[in-house]
Amino acid sequence: MGVTGSRENKDKKPVVLIVGGGYGGVQCAKSLDKTGQFFVVLIDRKSYFLHNIGALRASVDPSFARQILIPYDRLLTNGCFVQAEIEMISPDGVKVHGRDQPIHFNYLVIATGSSYAFPGKVAETNPPQALVLYDNVRQKIERAQKILIIGGGPVGIEMAGEIATEFPQKDITLVHSGVTLLYPNVFNPDMYTRLQTQLERLGVNILLNDRIDLNASTYSKQQSSFIEGEQTFITTKSKTKITVDLTFVCTGARVNNKSLKSGPLAKHLDTDNEGRLNVNGYLQVEGYTNIFAIGDISNKENKLAYLAGKQADYVASLIPRIELNKGYPDEYRSQKHQTMFVTLGRNGGVGQLPTKGGTVVGSTIVKFLKSKSMFTSQQWSLLNQKMTHSIPSADKDQSNHNSDYENKLDSLKNVMELTEEDAQQLLAGLPAKELTPGQDFI
Repeated sequence: MGVTGSRENKDKKPVVLIVGGGYGGVQCAKSLDKTGQFFVVLIDRKSYFLHNIGALRASVDPSFARQILIPYDRLLTNGCFVQAEIEMISPDGVKVHGRDQPIHFNYLVIATGSSYAFPGKVAETNPPQALVLYDNVRQKIERAQKILIIGGGPVGIEMAGEIATEFPQKDITLVHSGVTLLYPNVFNPDMYTRLQTQLERLGVNILLNDRIDLNASTYSKQQSSFIEGEQTFITTKSKTKITVDLTFVCTGARVNNKSLKSGPLAKHLDTDNEGRLNVNGYLQVEGYTNIFAIGDISNKENKLAYLAGKQADYVASLIPRIELNKGYPDEYRSQKHQTMFVTLGRNGGVGQLPTKGGTVVGSTIVKFLKSKSMFTSQQWSLLNQKMTHSIPSADKDQSNHNSDYENKLDSLKNVMELTEEDAQQLLAGLPAKELTPGQDFI
């Protein structure tokens, strides 16, 4: 009994285990699955892909939440999705909650991503739970008259833009500790100017180079990033008094590395870079030729969804070469020039293209490329799903799809040498632990 898929066996497909079903994990899984060379296993705590690029739109638009929760169940043809909570990642296998034996692999892709308090990201394991949260936060926004947003990074800016666009009568204040919105001295100066101008045209009051201290009695780091009820804050520098009835804290993203800290890969975490995994030019964890890290968990380049996808494509092209002893390609090339598209509601936004000097584009182009639909149709297509406005759900009773279910069951049993009971357990999904403050969403 137990999983032994990491053993050399010429009669069976090598197992590629991908931990984390975010942008990088999904892209890598699909690309490798298409080769037909591997048995791909994608593991995530949730039963659905969260298209978090559109998460803030879902906080104000009652129909949009259903468009950002996409089931994983049709993603893979030559592998399977396993819903399970990761406890420890090590070179010998991945330990998941609810199972005694680790899941072994021939190749491991670590794509654990990052966590961010709701509504920026969601920890709930199934779509109905997540939809309730989005309905609740939308109702709170509708009832509030004065709203404070703490943090002027991409999340804070887009949150302010979504609320101001959907509810123009609201009194919205954004407080940011930086001297400019976003990150100073990173983008073309025109990008900062345009972002601030567009927000102010939407009626958002912006306080830069100032802070609001949130002590434990006001705000503790729960799974949600908002504070309900009337609060009066005084900024630390200008001593500006702000009284509001709903506060969003748009700071505090953290890397999902707790499952690494508890195992032997902890020594490869960069303590000076938010605890990300150190990787070499081939996106391999230092010291291992069969373990890769992509996306937010990697210490390579900026943390954007499309760059995670770019890294995923590189790793998905490299693993078959390694397996067939074809030699290594050129090292992964990090993007030279900064780029980012920041939306301001469904009609506005500012972007910087990845060109020398950083070409800045305005609301017309950003609306066409991102703001209007937030790339939702592309994500549904990526996961081999047809977009629906009903509550998205995977068929938990996969035995209804007899042929597909039996194929996956047989593959798990044969390729990974599982008992039928263990294989059925993995396909059905393992239980998740109750959420605790500060828990990784993976």
